[in-house]
Amino acid sequence: MPGRQLVLVRYSPNHNQNEQWVYNRADIDDAQTVWAQEIPGQDLRPLLDYFRGRTVWLVAVDSHPTKLQPYVPAPSP
Repeated sequence: MPGRQLVLVRYSPNHNQNEQWVYNRADIDDAQTVWAQEIPGQDLRPLLDYFRGRTVWLVAVDSHPTKLQPYVPAPSP
């Protein structure tokens, strides 16, 4: 896809930890695509703020079939 992307990877609780999807270039700030693992209970706002200007996606790797969709943040309290 054109432009710069941020892909949030969502694993199910019983995901095989030997099957990782999150790998990045050494120069992560200049990478066209940055991959990050979603961690349940952790606020994503600092990550989203740091990579502002990128198109943000969510990939649920353990759904069948694997789903890629635009990321929609939860409403702020």
